[in-house]
Parts: sequence; structure tokens; C-alpha cells
Amino acid sequence: MRTSSLLRLVLSNYLHKPHHVVFIQVANSLTCLQWIPKKIDTGSKDLISSLPDALIGHILSFLSTKDAALTSVLSKRWRNLIAFVTNLDLDNTIYDRPKMGRKRRLHLRKSFRLFVERLMSLQGNAPLNKVSLRCRIGSDPSRVNGWLLKVLERGVVDLDLFISSADKYPLPPQVLMSKTLVRLKVAGTDQFVIDVRDVSLPELKTLHMNDVSFADESGAAFAKLVSGCHALEELVIVKMYWDFRGSCSVSNSNLKRLTICTENIDETSESVSFDTPNLVYLEFTDIVAAKYPKVNLDSLVEASVGIRMTPNQVFRGRDLVNRHYGYKLRKDVNATDFLVGISNVKILYLSSQALEVLTFCCKEIPVFNNLIHLTIETDQDVDWESLPNLLKNCPNIETLVFEGLHYGDTNQCEDDGYRFKDTNECFVTGADRCVCKPWLGTPSWLSSSPVKKLKVLKFGEITNRKDDMDKQTDLINYFVETMPNLEEVVLYYDTPFDSDLEIVSNEFQQLEKVASTKCKIQVISDNISISTTVYSTQATSRLAFFKNRFPV
Repeated sequence: MRTSSLLRLVLSNYLHKPHHVVFIQVANSLTCLQWIPKKIDTGSKDLISSLPDALIGHILSFLSTKDAALTSVLSKRWRNLIAFVTNLDLDNTIYDRPKMGRKRRLHLRKSFRLFVERLMSLQGNAPLNKVSLRCRIGSDPSRVNGWLLKVLERGVVDLDLFISSADKYPLPPQVLMSKTLVRLKVAGTDQFVIDVRDVSLPELKTLHMNDVSFADESGAAFAKLVSGCHALEELVIVKMYWDFRGSCSVSNSNLKRLTICTENIDETSESVSFDTPNLVYLEFTDIVAAKYPKVNLDSLVEASVGIRMTPNQVFRGRDLVNRHYGYKLRKDVNATDFLVGISNVKILYLSSQALEVLTFCCKEIPVFNNLIHLTIETDQDVDWESLPNLLKNCPNIETLVFEGLHYGDTNQCEDDGYRFKDTNECFVTGADRCVCKPWLGTPSWLSSSPVKKLKVLKFGEITNRKDDMDKQTDLINYFVETMPNLEEVVLYYDTPFDSDLEIVSNEFQQLEKVASTKCKIQVISDNISISTTVYSTQATSRLAFFKNRFPV
């Protein structure tokens, strides 16, 4: 059997993987290359094996290293072609399955080490493009460090490193001195430690750090690393426990995208600063800090904010409300300066926890003059006390999105003697449900709203006994009756039943008035792939109802 036929037979087991399909497509297209003779006897020639070694190595780079190594059995010509592969994917974590048994795992780990050593020896000093190395190591990391130093010497451009170790594992300092790295991703466990000494990464554009820590607890090491990457455009920090709670500073004039998602639960930083004047995207999830002395985000376009209070701060804040003492601003933390720093964004996402931070940790909500798209996550334990002031300070907002329509029961629904803000009864004797409406008493934030499009994701979602479908329908009705510039309302209904759409549509038909005669309402259910549309017309003060059914 010719090599080309045998190669396709071997690779046929991997065609379900996209990059292997790419391999076959590339191999088949090579007959179009100019340096291959136009007249060729395909019945007697082995087209693939006639290609130069470097080109076959490039094609094999579309495969995982393990699969590429399998091609060595095709013929003597293919035995060492893996030496020309420029992308390496090395992973010994797949051998840590408990069902394998200890003896089997140790054997496979040894085989893996021998394979990598032979591969490194075979490839010599050939240039590398991308290396992905996932390893579980013991107390001696010298072998893994030797592999890392070797790929750095060979000028690797993209390094993806995952280390799981029971003992402390410090990142080799040579990694932070690479002259060729463009993308670096390091991940592991909290035993994976980055000890920043000298930093010289002149080509690095993307840096990902996942579940690692820094040896220096002052925060200076982290700041030194970020500021020392002069070409850095994207920084991602995920699942990290800050070893330093005194201060945190992100300073880099070239940075375009920044993601910080920490896992601290009950510790508050003294200060957090951002000096990133060219940043256009920010995703920030962390415990709210005591202060934000510098927030330089002049170019910011989009932000996703998930700042939150500690569990103790949340309890104390809600407890004062529950005991009828009202909403008391905390004195130990303050998010105002951070919000002022992001106030020029055009697109903003706020988590339900961030909405609560606005209530208890923000002296004044700034004006978001450029904001046109706002998404708010809602929660049954978080009220909307800060929402009116937030929306009043978004004078140019066009699209408002709610993730769910839940709001906290701070009105004391079960206390029939309590009156919320002296305007709303929390409980009406004989009523079969709560009649609290958090928007009553402050209608101006809706009656002057510039919002043109209102979207509700997870409409109809019931999370506990506090949730009520009637509450959600009432709230949508109130929006339609009050918001004068609404042109479209889209409700993504969380229901598997066709009849539920009919019921909700009938509810909207009962409206006596609408604030905007241009308003169109869509009720969409992904589960049954049907939409129901309600239009208003200028011929009547009520909503004229037209229903269309079509796949969504």
C-alpha cells in the first residue's frame, strides 16, 4: 500500500476532530502548488511522500503531538518527520485516572517522559511555534524545568503551561526573560508560584494567569510583571487568591483588554488602582476595595463589573434594612471612584452583587453620558434600591437588558404592619400574593427614560417561593405603560409550554394604555421555538394584538 493511502487510512480514525479535517484538506490541496508538476501520474506516484520534510512537518502540526507521532509507522521516510513539527501538545495528566491502578499509571508516566526526551533530542534546536505542556509532577521539578528551558532556547512563540504539584513549584525565572514569547498562559494549583525577579518580555502581547499565586505578598511583584511587559495587549487573571491584600495596581499604557476574576471571599483590599489609558475592555470581579486612588480608563468602551461585598458586609447591610433602619452607606469601603473611572463606557454589564454595591458602598452614582447598552443581572435576594438613580444617570441609554426579573424582599412582605417608604403596603389582608412593587413612589426614572429597546432574559424563571409570575408580568406592564420611548420589548420566556405564551400574550392585551405608540412586544421561547408579537398602533390607546408563529 502506498504511503499516501496508508496515511489516510491511519488518519481516518481522527476525522471527527476539526483540526484533523483541516489536515486532510491541506494535504489534498497541495497538488495545486506551483512547484508540483502539472502532469503527474497519480496512479504510480506517492504525492504526499514527495513533499519536502518541512512542509509535511507543518501539516503534521495540525495534529496533536501524540497523533502526529503515530504517522512514524507509515514507512521509513516518515519515521523521523515529527522532528519538523513546530507545534507540540504534551500532556501526562490523562494518565492520572484512579481506575488505571498505580502500577499502570507509573508505567505510562515513565513512557511519557521517555517520549518527550526522545522528541526533544530528535528535534534538536529547530524553531518552535507553540508548546502546550500539562504535567502533574512530584517533589523534583528538574525534568519539567529542563523541557521548559529547552523550548525557550528554541524560540517558542506561544507557551501554554499547566503544572499540578503537591509541593511548591516556582516558575523558572527564564520564562519571564524570553525574547520570543508572544503569548504566555500559566495555570495550575495554589502551589504554582510566580517569583518575579527580572522581567524582559519585549514581544509578549497576551498573558493568562489561572489559579497561580505570587511569592511576594506586597503586590510589588505583580505590578512589576505587568508594567514590565511593554507590548502587552491582553491580560487575564482568573481564579487567583491574592497573596497581598494591602494594594493591587495594574499599570500598563499598551494594554487593550483586561480580565480580573479573583476568588477572595472575606478579605478587602486597602486599595486597587488602574493606570491603563488605552484599555478598551474590562472584566472585573473582586471584593470591593476600601478605595480606588487611581482609575485611568479613558479609552474604555465595554465593562463587565462583578465587584461584591464580603458575606459579613452583605449581612450587616441587609440586616439594617430588615430592622427598618433603612439603607446605610458603609464607611470602610467605597466604590465611587471606581465607577467614576468607568463612567465613559458605552456597554456595561452589572452583576446583581455589583448592583448591591451601588446601594451600600457608593456615595454618589456618576453620570454615564456615553452609555447606550446596559445589562443588569437580578437576584431574589438583591433589591433595586440603587436602580432608579443609576438609570437616571444614563441620559443616552438605548438598550436595557435584565437577566431575570427578580428583586429582593426588603419590603418585609410577611410583616403586615410594615409600610415601605410610607407609600407601599407590603401585605394586603386577604391577598393571595405579595403586592409590593419596588418601582412605586419613584416613577420619574421610567417616565423620562430614553430606553428604546428592553430585553428580559429568563423571563418567567421561578427560583423560590418569593418569585411570582404575576410580579414579573406586572413589572413588564408597568414598563410599557410608563417608558415613553420604548420601541421594542423582547421577552425570552423560560417555559416549555406553548400555552404559557398564550397566557402572557393575553395579559398584554388587557393594558389600558401605553406610553409609546411605537412599542412592539415579542415573547420568545427557545424551548418550543415560537414567538408571539404584540404591536401597538396609533389608532387606539390600547395595544392592538397581532400574533405570528414562526421558528426562532
